[in-house]
Amino acid sequence: MLMRKITHYLDQAYINYQSDHHPPGYTAQHIAELSKTNGMCFAKTVIITADTRLVMIVMPAPYTIDFDNIAFSIGARYVNLAYEHQFSGLFPDCETGAMPPFGHLFNMPVYMSEMLLQQDEVSFNAGDHAETIKMKTADLVDLVQPTIISCGFNKAGSGYHHEHARQGKLRH
Repeated sequence: MLMRKITHYLDQAYINYQSDHHPPGYTAQHIAELSKTNGMCFAKTVIITADTRLVMIVMPAPYTIDFDNIAFSIGARYVNLAYEHQFSGLFPDCETGAMPPFGHLFNMPVYMSEMLLQQDEVSFNAGDHAETIKMKTADLVDLVQPTIISCGFNKAGSGYHHEHARQGKLRH
């Protein structure tokens, strides 16, 4: 599966990491709990459409996307949560919703929340819902070269969820 490809990629880059197998989980926060990781240290990968392109957003597990502000942050006029059929073919070895934050390997721009940079280590899905990788955040940033963004996120439970607002528009 993809886990083997990811670990090979990390080995080739001389990156120290830990892999973990845990019971399956289907939300980032639940997987963080199953892997005994603080949610702020678990990188959730979300695919959105920004104008006409697919974009990878990487943020801490307890957060959701604020679509109006994410549009501003990434310089897009319109953003939407991407539908599975729009991106599943780009991740043929991944279970839907378990994409690793390596957008550069899939020819997809990556925007990462600066909140993750406050963590020494970060964990993330390794292609399925029962495997995670933990590595130094600095190593992830060096490998992926994401654009770091500081706004466009809401803490889950703050009353504004992506389920209620699938799209945003940049206001001029």
